[in-house]
Amino acid sequence: MATKYIDVPVTGKLRWVMLGFWDNSSNPEGLQIHEVEKTINTERSSSVGATIGASYGPLNASITGETTFSKEITDIYSNTIREQKDISIQENKKVKDYLEVKGGGKLGRYQAYFSAPGVEFSLEVYRQEGTPPKAEEFQVIIKMQELKFISDIQVIYTDNANAKPWDNVREVTGQNEDINSGFGGKYVWLKPTYTSQVSQALTDCRIRIQDNAWSGGNDLAKGAKGKFRYLEFNKGTNNDLKYSEVKLVRGAGQPKSIQEVLGFDVLTTDINKDPGGDYLYLAFKARQALAIDRLPS
Repeated sequence: MATKYIDVPVTGKLRWVMLGFWDNSSNPEGLQIHEVEKTINTERSSSVGATIGASYGPLNASITGETTFSKEITDIYSNTIREQKDISIQENKKVKDYLEVKGGGKLGRYQAYFSAPGVEFSLEVYRQEGTPPKAEEFQVIIKMQELKFISDIQVIYTDNANAKPWDNVREVTGQNEDINSGFGGKYVWLKPTYTSQVSQALTDCRIRIQDNAWSGGNDLAKGAKGKFRYLEFNKGTNNDLKYSEVKLVRGAGQPKSIQEVLGFDVLTTDINKDPGGDYLYLAFKARQALAIDRLPS
């Protein structure tokens, strides 16, 4: 199925923030030369994942028509919204600079700031003027791509390794993907299914290990001796962090923590807890998503 895209129009604003002001109006004949320590403010903040992130995620931004510093704005805006997470960055660099204020004059130093829904950042663009530069408003088009989230993980049984599904869950380092490996019984594979409907996306996965069979799931230890093992899911509508990617994590020795599985956000408990052998987890990536009530016209 082809990926869907939509264009979302938002209003952007370019404003100027005063960094300093010098008044030489009482000295009409003299020229003031100031050595100033110029502070270059670099700020960038975003909550775009929580404000416009839905079953669609932002790819890039473009400005309709020409406005001041169009390229600088679209480059930073596109990079910011693609991060799809709340961020706040501030950096101050101080450099020596010289400022000339003519006799009887006033002069201010201003820095450009851009803001739009969910995003605000500074530009390394400065003006020295007697009066504040005027703010500008313009339309920005954000191109959005339909996002896919995990809606279910199917348990597939086969009698040999060659019959595994082509789209089963992979192990992060390329190791054995048979859940039942080393314990006999059936070959057991996991296969994710996906949805663009936020309400159907997984927000939690737990490993359920028990002595008796459970009618609500398929046994991960099918045909092996010992306890029954199941996946149990939750699709919490109050949680806007949805699972978007899943991998197996297999290994020997000391079990891993989520901090050691780079790039992933959630790690289940050990599927192989108690019987020994390799540790085996499911690792998930999660991303923010809010359901879009209507598509832009």
